[in-house]
Amino acid sequence: MIKLFTLFFVLISCSAIDMIEGKKFISPNNENIVVKGAFFVDKSDERLIINRFDNNFLSHKQTFANPVKANTQSGVSICFSTNSSNISLFFEERDDAQHRQKVFGIFKNGAFFKEIKGLEFTIENQDTDCFSDWRIVLPTFCGINFTGIKIDKNSELKKVEYEQKPVYVAIGNSITHGVGQKGASYLSYPFLLAERKNWELYNLAIGGSKISWPVARLLKNKKVDIITILWGYNDWNSAFTIENEIKPYYKKLISELRKVQPGAKIYCILPTTSKSTTPKNGSNSLEDIRNAESDVVRGFQQKGDTKLFIINGKELTTTADLNDNVHLSVNGTASFAKELEQKIDL
Repeated sequence: MIKLFTLFFVLISCSAIDMIEGKKFISPNNENIVVKGAFFVDKSDERLIINRFDNNFLSHKQTFANPVKANTQSGVSICFSTNSSNISLFFEERDDAQHRQKVFGIFKNGAFFKEIKGLEFTIENQDTDCFSDWRIVLPTFCGINFTGIKIDKNSELKKVEYEQKPVYVAIGNSITHGVGQKGASYLSYPFLLAERKNWELYNLAIGGSKISWPVARLLKNKKVDIITILWGYNDWNSAFTIENEIKPYYKKLISELRKVQPGAKIYCILPTTSKSTTPKNGSNSLEDIRNAESDVVRGFQQKGDTKLFIINGKELTTTADLNDNVHLSVNGTASFAKELEQKIDL
């Protein structure tokens, strides 16, 4: 009885404070709030738990990825429309995820508005005579739950009306996940490419991961038009052998993708430029990895796959584009996305 009274008192107190401040709280599962870029969203009055991957993928014995890094939301957006002059958003850290920089990209009416850091923040909006569409792009490596919005008492929340866009799925390791872009996933190359092309992005990359064919199963019964794959660097450092791991895993990945997405265009991006010349383990060169992946792709092409392509990542990047030995800097990422824009199309 005491616990129920305490909870009731807390709810009344929060409501009373909002009334005094002239604010109203919108629960995270409100029908006018839309999540973009995630296949799995668990909704409740308290929070949205947003996952890019399911447990079947993360627990599979041939998924070479860390769940703590996977339980982040690179490229995922919270979208809504409002005429409120102040918009406060609330997030919480997940217990099962990595927590690095908390950097959000804020877009207003389709254009970049500002960058904000922190798990609770307020956006000031001067255009209150009309509704503005807002897109809140979540951080790269900070796993979070969305817990709600506060808007002005006399304002409203509406759902953003979106045109149907081609769907782009980016698969890979930390380069695709967005390492090197200051913790802001709106600066990652898949996000930039999707914006340039007016595509809807699902970023299925995981930092530190290696070729993991079970990711293909996530795309079963999904509408997908474009897929990019950029895996190989971590496989190289882990001493994966060409014949026993690299080629079989890469072949299995493409085979499984073709089963679930027979009509999608698949662009296999060979490992980008690296300052590293020798792996942490093993004796293969990075060029050996590139050649192995190329051999696999050409095998499918020779059997008649006309929607499977090779892009040599090394030719599109230089050491000047790097933030460290392998990850692209902010400028390097922008350059890479621009190069890919010329190579990738429907």
